[in-house]
Amino acid sequence: YIFFGSSEFAQIILKELLQTGMKPALVITQPPKPKGRKQILAPSLVQITAEQNQIPVLKPEKLDEESFLLNIRKQNPDFALLTAYGKIIPSVLLSLPQKGFLNLHPSLLPKFRGATPIQSVILEGEKETGVTLIKMDEQIDHGPIIANSKFQIPDSRFTYDELSQQLAKLGAKLILDAIPQWLEGKIIPQPQNDALATYCHKITKEDEKIHWHHDVHFIDRQVRALNPNPGVFTICQNKIIKILQGSPLNENLVLNNKQVGEFFETPEHKLAVQCQNGVYQIDILKPEGKKEMSSQSFLKGNKWILGQIAQ
Repeated sequence: YIFFGSSEFAQIILKELLQTGMKPALVITQPPKPKGRKQILAPSLVQITAEQNQIPVLKPEKLDEESFLLNIRKQNPDFALLTAYGKIIPSVLLSLPQKGFLNLHPSLLPKFRGATPIQSVILEGEKETGVTLIKMDEQIDHGPIIANSKFQIPDSRFTYDELSQQLAKLGAKLILDAIPQWLEGKIIPQPQNDALATYCHKITKEDEKIHWHHDVHFIDRQVRALNPNPGVFTICQNKIIKILQGSPLNENLVLNNKQVGEFFETPEHKLAVQCQNGVYQIDILKPEGKKEMSSQSFLKGNKWILGQIAQ
């Protein structure tokens, strides 16, 4: 089989599959992308893992190029497995593996179709999510379901990274359980109920900005869902401050002498902001052009922010 993937989510799955001997004949991943301040080209995490395990890697810019399709035809794979790859699969490629393309998607389809299911689940405060293995068709996240596995998230304060890693491990287990049964014809893929379909929230620049008049728990979910990428920020005195970690102090704590969006110091010398229905305490932040730091460290040299109102 051929494995398509690029992100850390896909890397975790590939590593788990390799540990149990389910080694792909070929790995397809995104081309290297510029990273960091110096914008040095860095290979995808999946490429690094594949090369460490002596698996051939292809990094096509376009998936309908004849030379790339020829490579796939030469492999003549039984099936292709795709997860967190980052490009749409054209129909000319979709039809090449004998038994088609499978996709592991980190939500309980047909809920949260689209590119940002993990962020969307946290943003919307869902109590349950999971992973779904589908046989791909021409439409995105639409094909019939081979198997799924549920994951409960009651009252937990998962960050994007934490939930992503949990779902990747769950996904690898689902693949290892379900694919052999599917190959033997013991599982018949079942069509999704389109009437129940929901779609991911497309993350925009507006989602990255904190509006302090929102519910304090929504702001908490925003910080947890969107870190580390693209991150969330607030603006004070025209300075952008990224907020990496924090927590609601008390949902009913509305300080009479504070305005919504006002920065103040807690008794523990942390930075906090008055929200519409509570106080959000900032634990870790990153001022524009500086390294990340605790809010206590930030306050030592930035008392100017106290009493200011976020823009």
